[in-house]
Amino acid sequence: MSTAILDNTSNMESKKWLIALSVSMGGIMSSLDTFILYVATPNLRGIFSATIAEISWISTSYAIASMMCMFLSGWAVKRYGSKNVYQTGLLLFVTGSALCAFSLSLNQLIMARVIQGLGAGILLPVEGVILRRTFPPAQHGLVLGLYGTSIMLGPAFGPMLGGIIIDQFSWHWVFLVNIPIGLISFVMVQEFVQNETSEINKTLSFDTFSFFYLAVAVVSLVWLLERGDRTFWFEDKKNIYLLITALSSWAMLFAHSLSISKPLLDFKILANRAFSTANSMNFLAAFIITGTLFVLPIYMQELLTFSPTQAGMAMAPRAFVMMLAFPLVGWLFNRVGTRILISIGLFFGICSGLMMCDFTFETGWQDMIFPQVIQGLGAAFILGPVTTAALISIPKEKMPGAAALESTTRLLGSTLGIAVFASLITHYQLRTWEVLRHNVTLFSTVLYKRFAGVIDFFLSETPSNTYAMEKAFQALNGRVTQQVLSITYMNIFQIITVGFLAMVVLSFFIKTKRN
Repeated sequence: MSTAILDNTSNMESKKWLIALSVSMGGIMSSLDTFILYVATPNLRGIFSATIAEISWISTSYAIASMMCMFLSGWAVKRYGSKNVYQTGLLLFVTGSALCAFSLSLNQLIMARVIQGLGAGILLPVEGVILRRTFPPAQHGLVLGLYGTSIMLGPAFGPMLGGIIIDQFSWHWVFLVNIPIGLISFVMVQEFVQNETSEINKTLSFDTFSFFYLAVAVVSLVWLLERGDRTFWFEDKKNIYLLITALSSWAMLFAHSLSISKPLLDFKILANRAFSTANSMNFLAAFIITGTLFVLPIYMQELLTFSPTQAGMAMAPRAFVMMLAFPLVGWLFNRVGTRILISIGLFFGICSGLMMCDFTFETGWQDMIFPQVIQGLGAAFILGPVTTAALISIPKEKMPGAAALESTTRLLGSTLGIAVFASLITHYQLRTWEVLRHNVTLFSTVLYKRFAGVIDFFLSETPSNTYAMEKAFQALNGRVTQQVLSITYMNIFQIITVGFLAMVVLSFFIKTKRN
């Protein structure tokens, strides 16, 4: 009999780990895909002949869809059960991946990314639900580690893996690799995960109005930011309509949320000053850090002519450092307090921003590594403590609402970070071109002498004046383009540094907590 009990215990223990493996596969897959795409963005931009603002929709559409589906996931688990919801997320993600791989235009790819994002918005939160339910409370620390690993493997290996896939195969394989992994995860979940009958409540209602207002507000705002600069902002009536739609939707969301007892987002919690201050910093941190992740691969591949693999390798150290630093931050939290940890993170963030301001078109691969390491340390010391600072003063009964609002703020910051930085790149390129257009002229004596020297150089290769002039103009245009891009990204890196400095001001109002 004792042997039977031992066998049963062993089987239960094995099943727990099979469940953990089956649901972690989906979470890792969705996390990896987010960061693989950052490195693939310049490649896709060339394939679809898109502007930076247009190509940014590949990331922003995915982020918006993920954010909206995260709100649905909690309600859906209670309404339909975690197993059914997780498998639905897998099917959406796999279907979206297949459609992405076979997209023939940018618009098709963006729509496919929406479907993929809907699935991703389900996978990570429901993975956490299934893991917490599967493992006993004594092992919830282990569960947190598994869940954190699912999230962190994306930034750690995504850029490097994306670069290798792009260089060795093609961009289609960035999406195709998800299909077998997703299907294996689906079969394993079907085999090992069970729905808890107690978690299903088929009469549970959903705050549809808040969901609708939030979706319209976010899409309108991101769309306005994407097209504003290239359409001269409010000289275009469509931009005015988008602004009115965004503002009215936000106003309706606030009014509706304050008028019902169980809103999707409880804005009454913002009356807590400690929470609202930390949440503002949470938004700014997500805005700056995600915006940086979007900008760097474009800068490295467009200006420095790095291959996708080189760009991925240059970005990988920041994530490895974050993975190593997170346990240290957790250990220090109860010893030194929130404000000191955030201050250390901001110091690293400002230092990395200043280092990036010195980047030029001659910056080498090795020169990129140290600033990435420093910024990875900064992100680790900022993100965790800021989230804790936001939630630490909230009463237990209001914690679910506060956590939802905190997650929304962070995701909104990430989404707007991509949209705003894409718009800023376009803005600074146009402005710099305009300045150089008036200054780079052959009527300039200095430039004329240098241009004549370039013509003489090409005449030494061939006696054709036409050929020499053509090559000289190409060389001049290439150098001007280099300068435009260099000045553009220098301005972007200065804004990133200012963003970290702005967080310093907010950090003085963060509530310090130390046990």
